[in-house]
Amino acid sequence: MNDANQVSVYSWHFMPWPYLDDDFDEKYESGWITVPNSLFDRGKMRGLYQEYLDELTEADQLGFDGVVLNEHHQNIYGMMPAPNILMGALTQTTKNCQLVVLGNLLPLHFRPLRVAEEYAMLDCMSNGRIVAGFAPGGGHEAYNYSSSMPLARERFWESVDLIIQAWTKPGPTSFESKHYSMRYVNPWPQPLQLPHPPVWIPGSNSRETLYQVARRGFCYFLSTRTKFTRAREAAQRFRSVVEEVGQTYHPDRIGLLFSVYVAETDEIAQQECGDAVFYFMRNCLKGHLRTRGRRLNNAPGGLTPESYQAFLESAQPGAKMLGDAESWDEINEMGSIFAGSPNTVFEKLWQFVEGADIGKLLIQFHIGNLSKEKTLKSQQMFAESVLPRLRSESANLYAERFPQRAEMTISA
Repeated sequence: MNDANQVSVYSWHFMPWPYLDDDFDEKYESGWITVPNSLFDRGKMRGLYQEYLDELTEADQLGFDGVVLNEHHQNIYGMMPAPNILMGALTQTTKNCQLVVLGNLLPLHFRPLRVAEEYAMLDCMSNGRIVAGFAPGGGHEAYNYSSSMPLARERFWESVDLIIQAWTKPGPTSFESKHYSMRYVNPWPQPLQLPHPPVWIPGSNSRETLYQVARRGFCYFLSTRTKFTRAREAAQRFRSVVEEVGQTYHPDRIGLLFSVYVAETDEIAQQECGDAVFYFMRNCLKGHLRTRGRRLNNAPGGLTPESYQAFLESAQPGAKMLGDAESWDEINEMGSIFAGSPNTVFEKLWQFVEGADIGKLLIQFHIGNLSKEKTLKSQQMFAESVLPRLRSESANLYAERFPQRAEMTISA
């Protein structure tokens, strides 16, 4: 959790495959799970991870609060089946920022104690900068690993409890639950951060997840691509749950993802990133956030009856999704991808800070097949012209809305 009473801003990377042919959308049903790995080119892969890691290392040098990786499998959207390996490299190339893995997909891990050990190692390697993200995974993961979605939620929260026990209770201890029986819970090393590294949990508005996250004092990441009005509703819903369980809400408890490109003017920004944005939507989001193609987002049993009913009540069959946008006007209407001048990007993000009390902004700078040069340009312009303003104006806003946190910061 950011000690300063202001918004926190992170550089997020999906590490996509940027070398698809122009006819990919016409030839293939999805960029997920069934996308043929015969399209993988070993020659083009050489140096790609290093290039992506360089972009995140630069974010640390530019003063971002953190960098973010996540876990996905068998797709061109995010080539990080083992994000902890990549984060190990970043522990050595970054010096100051938080290192966020959002997050390890716990139901896919045979023994969650291994996750506790790896995060502890990363925390020691980074001198206490790890943020431990845990995720249950969605339909894609169930199909990827032929795993059971009805059991995933049970396994997930049991895994979380086991990991927190491993970090906070002097060992050896034991752990017994429905799915895990551990005679010895006694990991070496232990994390440097006390009582344990910050924990972030992604969710898509299910009340079960909201209550579990709130009760445990974790940070909630809203893992949906949504426009401002729905993001505000979700943040208000989480705030009410936090207060219902007897805790004090602060915007630092909730985060949201955006894709951003910053340039000198709105016109230059859209011109420079346009091809990459549409590559991202047409190819990377096919099978995920597009109505066209084969979508495996939802697996049977992935939602409780209550959450599924809420989904059906709010669903709009046939409505365009983010990947269906055909113009910049439609992209702007979707409210998730912002390309423009520093002032335009600030205003787009500020409405979520001021109007929805969302305090963690996770920014995807590398979009689709955007070049390293353009990614670094956009990220640097953001750091120089948008980030200071977000911090300054949010500090003033939070001093008025959340004075108790401001007093705690001054005291510390």
